[in-house]
Parts: sequence; C-alpha cells; structure tokens
Amino acid sequence: MRPISELLLPPVGLASCVFAGIYRDTRGTSLPDRDRINHFPASPIVAVSKVFHGDLFLLSSASDLPSHDSLTRVPSLSVTGPQDVPISSWSPGPETALTVGFYYDAWLQLGGDAQFTEIPAAVAEAFAQFDIDAPRQPEWDRFATKLADVWASKAGPKETRRITGVSDWAQAIVTRGALSTAGRSLRSLQRFIKRESGHTQRTLDVFSTLENVHRQQAKGSQTSLAEFAIDAGFSDQSHMGRAVRRLTGFSPAQLNRAIAEDEPFWCYRLLGERF
Repeated sequence: MRPISELLLPPVGLASCVFAGIYRDTRGTSLPDRDRINHFPASPIVAVSKVFHGDLFLLSSASDLPSHDSLTRVPSLSVTGPQDVPISSWSPGPETALTVGFYYDAWLQLGGDAQFTEIPAAVAEAFAQFDIDAPRQPEWDRFATKLADVWASKAGPKETRRITGVSDWAQAIVTRGALSTAGRSLRSLQRFIKRESGHTQRTLDVFSTLENVHRQQAKGSQTSLAEFAIDAGFSDQSHMGRAVRRLTGFSPAQLNRAIAEDEPFWCYRLLGERF
C-alpha cells in the first residue's frame, strides 16, 4: 500500500485567501525511515498544520536523521511563517496530517499575527471540526465553506477574485500597491509590497519564477537545462541553478530526479499537479 498524498484546492470564494490544502496519510504503509522524511521548498505561504495521527519532528537539515529524542516535535496544531530556506520534517512512524497554506495578507486579515504565534480562532475551529477519517473531499468542502464565510466578512467582494498561485497573488499585490500609492515614491510602493506580502518585490519575483519551474516539471519537458531555464523565466541556466538551490537545497538536475523517483519529495509532486 502506498502513502496517500492529496492536493485540495480552494473554491473560488476562498482562492484569494487559501493557496491549497495538502493531505498526507502514511498509515498502513511500510516505509523505511529515510522515506518518512518530508521535503518542502522555501515558500512565501503561511502554513497551518494539524497532525491527527502520529508524531512529526523538524529536521535541522535535509539529511539529518538522529534519534527523535534530540529533535523538535511539531505540536498537533502549528503555524509556520513564510520560509526563505527549504525545510524538512520526519515522522518515526505512521502519520496523518493536513496542512493548509494561507497567503500572507489574508493571514493578517483573518486575525493572524506577523510573528505567527497565534492561530486565528476561525482557522483553529475549522481544523477542529475536520474529520480525518471521513471522505476527504466533502470534509474539505465543509472546511472551505466555513472559512469562505469568514473570509467574505473580513475581506469583502473585491478579494474574491480568482488567484491560482503565488505568481498571481504577487502580481495582485503589486497592482494593488501601484494603485494605492499612485503618484507617490517607489519607496512607498516597496513598503506597501513588503507590508502586504511579508517580502520584497525581488523575493516575490524569485518565488514566482520557481513556480514556473514547477509548471515546466509538470509538463515533463525533455528539453535541455538551458532551454528549461529560459522557458521557466530565468535569464540563463546558471541563474536558474542558483535560485533553485537557494529555495530547495538542490540543483535543478537533482531536484528533477528526486521529484520523479524519491518518496520524500511527494510535496513537490503535488505542487506540480497544481499547475
């Protein structure tokens, strides 16, 4: 039996708030310790996770697997802010977890704090009511409907536009900033972008381009790495290599092979499915 990994997409009314939900279930599987590692790329997304079964520990590096007694245990309900570096976790046994990614500005509008120490009551309640053993899509629909009602009251109609990923979200923030700071300085626009996204425009551009790498990977492109880099939006192959290694910890060639072959890269495969 294989582990279950599923991508749960938000409805239109929640698309400007939630990036996606990610479900992972390794119960009933026989996995070696190395395959119980979970690799995640750097991301501008705020991630709220609930571990329903099992234990989950943070790893200090992608290759570390010491005794779990020396690792930091992830609380059953936790929030992780945007990450400029890749992170990895590990479970010593079967686990079931749900992670929901929120756009940074939406997180703040829902009542989250910029230090990521508190989970908004509406978000915590939605997780508490999620039945992990019930059929997932109906449960996700119920989860999303509950949050969509709260989001509509917080954000208003102008925030219900369709956003399909980080690049759309980043562009929406830049556009909103350009309109709200029209006639003012470039520095004012940069401050607006940093306040609304938690990142500089340059960093958002890097994340957006990495998303293009996922799109290219999902297409199963057989082009050379140089052509792959241009198609993804990089200036050249070296530029792509530096950016991909910074945000994932791996070279493009290593990452492509790992996504195709290695169980710990299941999240990367789901991100590819999103596009």
